[in-house]
This record gives sequence, structure tokens and C-alpha cells, in this order.
Amino acid sequence: MKHCRACDVDVATPAVLCPLCGTPLAGLADADCAAVYPPAGSRKEYNFVKRLLLLLSVVGAAVCIVVNLLVMPSFWWWTIVVTALVYAWAVVPHAMRRGGNAAGKVLMQVVAGSALAVLVDFETGYRGWGVSFVVPAFICAGIVAVVVLVMCNRTNWAGYVLYQAVLAVFGLAMPVLYRAAHGLAHLGDRQACRSATPTHPGGG
Repeated sequence: MKHCRACDVDVATPAVLCPLCGTPLAGLADADCAAVYPPAGSRKEYNFVKRLLLLLSVVGAAVCIVVNLLVMPSFWWWTIVVTALVYAWAVVPHAMRRGGNAAGKVLMQVVAGSALAVLVDFETGYRGWGVSFVVPAFICAGIVAVVVLVMCNRTNWAGYVLYQAVLAVFGLAMPVLYRAAHGLAHLGDRQACRSATPTHPGGG
């Protein structure tokens, strides 16, 4: 059996390099062993691309902040860009990850997408479209997606029931969230009107 001095492990493979670190292996391979390990280079290439994309995201966000503050300081649109980048880095890798419960990934997308829509709505002055339209659309799409998963995999339907129940509760809680969001918006409007009302010293 071959041995990797860098990892200090025995490796049952006819390959020349260690599948963990890429170091040349010492010793001879067993006659009946097969190449069952994936190539080590694919993981390194994936990490390089991931770090490159992360660097580009940070640089792009910094450029957007500088340009926004120099050109249009009255409207902070850079917060929308940063929010979208955070959403992409937090949710997309989770959705693309192999394995795991597909219904759990659907639930994650619904929650994260709804939060993104509400944040962008608030960052753009809050007109209520996030809570009124986007979040219900996400919930309906999530419920339909879980139903499709149950129909396609009926032998494992019990693994999707919890996520379907969470989506249903989320949908039933929408009226409460809607009233809370609009209450906060009206409170902010009243405070803005009070601060904009001119004062007349000494006037009756």
C-alpha cells in the first residue's frame, strides 16, 4: 500500500499523487486496488475561483460605495448592491451544495429572498411592495416547489412535511408582518412630517 508522508496516511490507490494534498506517494500499490478517489486538483481550482469571486465582490462593493458617495450622496444605492452581494454569498452556495434536503434549500431561498426584498424596499424609501407582493409570491412559489418535490419523491414525503408546515405558518403570519411593516412606515412618515414642520417662535 502506498503512503503519503505529508498527510501520514496509507492510501489504497494506483495513483502517483496523494488524493488529499497532491504530494507524490511512496511505496507500491496493491494489485487489487482501484482508483476510487477524485483528483486533488479539482478542489484547489474550486477554492481559487471562489476566492477570486470573493475578491471581485469586495472590490466591486467598495467601488460602488465610493462612486455613490461622490456622484449621488443623497441616495445610498450602494446599500442595495451590498445587500444583494451578501444574499448571493449566503444563499447561492447553500443551494448549489450537493446533498441535503431539497425542501430545506427551498425554505432557505424563500426566507432569504423575502428578507432581501424587504430590505431593498426599506432602503429605497419603503413603498410596501416587498411585504405586499414579493414575499407572498416567494411563499406561494416555495409551497408549490415542496408539493412538486413530494409528488416526485413520494417514498420520502415525510421528510418534506416539516418544511411545508413552516412555509404554511410563514404564510399565515403574513398579515401580522404586513401590519407591522406598514405601522413602522407610517410612524416614520409622521416623525418626518413633525421634523419638517417649521416652528414659529413666539407665535400663537
